[in-house]
Amino acid sequence: MGKRAKKAPVATKKRPTLAKRFKCPFCANEDVVECKMDLSKGVGSLACRMCSASYQMPIHHLHEPIDVFSEWLDDCEAAERGEVGAASARRGGGGNMATAVHDTSKDYDDDESDDELPEASGLGQKRPAKKVGEGEKKPEASTAALGLDDSDDDSD
Repeated sequence: MGKRAKKAPVATKKRPTLAKRFKCPFCANEDVVECKMDLSKGVGSLACRMCSASYQMPIHHLHEPIDVFSEWLDDCEAAERGEVGAASARRGGGGNMATAVHDTSKDYDDDESDDELPEASGLGQKRPAKKVGEGEKKPEASTAALGLDDSDDDSD
């Protein structure tokens, strides 16, 4: 009798690690911006060790440090362009993006976009069935008009 063949062990792939230290957009030093994710409070914060630039935004369990950093960069670019929706306008003035706080409630507000939708074409709607009124007679099909005989005789 031979020995039972052993199953080969399954090789698991290592997940790539995402960066937790980033290049500061203000002082341009490498690996000086550190991200702290406080899931219990729902806040992600970034802080530069060299120039003291900082940023905070609300987070949830799916956010990663790179998400917070990319939001910071997006808000910095929006402030450079002078957009009204930039974080500097939400803070109440000042063009200094070094201490920005991001409010994501405005990112997902789609109440205003409902007015821009065109009217429904009605192609997918069912038409209501027409009801026969009291004065109208429902057409009845007679057996003679259909070419059938009216006999119930079984005498063939």
